[in-house]
Amino acid sequence: MIKVENLTVSFENNIILNNVTLDIDAGETMVIFGKNGSGKSVLLKAIAGLIQDYKGIIKINGIDIKQLHNKKALKNYDFNTAYVFQKGGLFDSMNVFENVAFPLRRKGITGDDIPETVMCSLKRVGLSGSEQKLPSELSGGMQKRVGLARAICVDPDIILYDDPTAGLDPILSDSIADVINQIKSHNKTASMIATHDLKIAKKIAEKAALLYKGEMVFSGSVYDFFNGDNVYAKQFIEAKLEGPIDIF
Repeated sequence: MIKVENLTVSFENNIILNNVTLDIDAGETMVIFGKNGSGKSVLLKAIAGLIQDYKGIIKINGIDIKQLHNKKALKNYDFNTAYVFQKGGLFDSMNVFENVAFPLRRKGITGDDIPETVMCSLKRVGLSGSEQKLPSELSGGMQKRVGLARAICVDPDIILYDDPTAGLDPILSDSIADVINQIKSHNKTASMIATHDLKIAKKIAEKAALLYKGEMVFSGSVYDFFNGDNVYAKQFIEAKLEGPIDIF
């Protein structure tokens, strides 16, 4: 489903990602760990097609995403990718209904299909009855749920989550993890989740990767991440000052 080979991204000669390689199959979830500034969000944005200046290969369903500007390649592009922003990424001037409906309208969907799809998506994230509220009237956790509803309304094959539990208390974080698991079960999505939340990672993911200074210093199963002997993973999990990961 997602295959990344030797991905290198640089901004003004500053290397953000260096030869990153990974793969995720349909129905799998990979969590991406790393310090702030390690390149987690850049990796997600590159896969989403939001960053186009890079070296290496990114393929989705066997299609190099750089070819998606080619009309012939677009004919074979039969999958949807959704991106869940860290802070919800909602439009302040739109109510919940219009925020969720936005990607449907962008896809050219009209008529009675929109209300039905939007209400179904809101119900799945536990926000039935909130469709007329503005983002400013919602808690942080509710805003994140609206972002999830907007992502799943297009029935995605791939969902990229940028730190979906950031700033939430443990109870709300756990509820977001439950929603993510429900989405994966229902849609059979391939998911990538940039996060620092070790507890949530155990609950939602099969694979884990750890970025440090733009390089992938661990890639494997979640079990091996938490129980193996990788020195980078151990330091990250145990939050120790001593180790190969510097704190600055």
